[in-house]
Amino acid sequence: MGEIYNILKRERNKKGIYNCSEMTFFRNFKGILKSNPIFNKYLEIDNDFDIIRANIIIKSIINKDELDNIINDMYIANANVGVESIKDDIKEKISDLPYISYDNFKIYIPFFNKATNIIYSNESEKMFQYPYVSLFKKFEPFFVDAFETYNIDLFNSLFTQLVKISESNTSVAFYHYDFNAIFIINRQGTLDNIIYLFDKHMKNPHKYNIIEKVRPLVNAYYDNDLSLFIYLLYKNDLVSYYVFRKICKLYQV
Repeated sequence: MGEIYNILKRERNKKGIYNCSEMTFFRNFKGILKSNPIFNKYLEIDNDFDIIRANIIIKSIINKDELDNIINDMYIANANVGVESIKDDIKEKISDLPYISYDNFKIYIPFFNKATNIIYSNESEKMFQYPYVSLFKKFEPFFVDAFETYNIDLFNSLFTQLVKISESNTSVAFYHYDFNAIFIINRQGTLDNIIYLFDKHMKNPHKYNIIEKVRPLVNAYYDNDLSLFIYLLYKNDLVSYYVFRKICKLYQV
């Protein structure tokens, strides 16, 4: 099916993508990635998946800054208050931040492992002791690769706008409303495929009930049923007749 994805990518409708929320967030906050050389690699953008990855890291940095400030301020302002009471207040203040559900625990800073996240969420008093005091500024010794550490869980979290559609033993399929695309992400957290929908030849694409429309398409993808996959692209109003015929001609369907 490889050439199908190339056709869908070439014929995609890019109108409105530049100003969509995902792209706008990246443009507004990408400077944060320059705050530490560790994050510089996420400024290298080759495709929409890289934008999603970069925004996850940006949100993680914002979370860390927010947690650092809250913890520091709470312990200074409540020096005479019991530690458990302070920690309860911290949990309440961070409850609206994006997180990953991982091993029945909320991970607020994915570029730290679970043990370090536990320090932030449950044992914040230790952040004023060695070696955790360095978490505020010189945190490099605690750094882990977020995507290698949390894999697919990172994409199925509040750090992204991805909507889970289906899954197999090796990957998970998500839909992204801004990019009008299905992202097939393997369980190691790297990209397998992007399936772009609603091409530039569609004048009035019908995007209602989109998850219900793409679910059978994803099932055909996982079943490796080429004919059904192509048929559903057109039947479910996901591509124009022009693109449909182009794909049919290529595969002689």
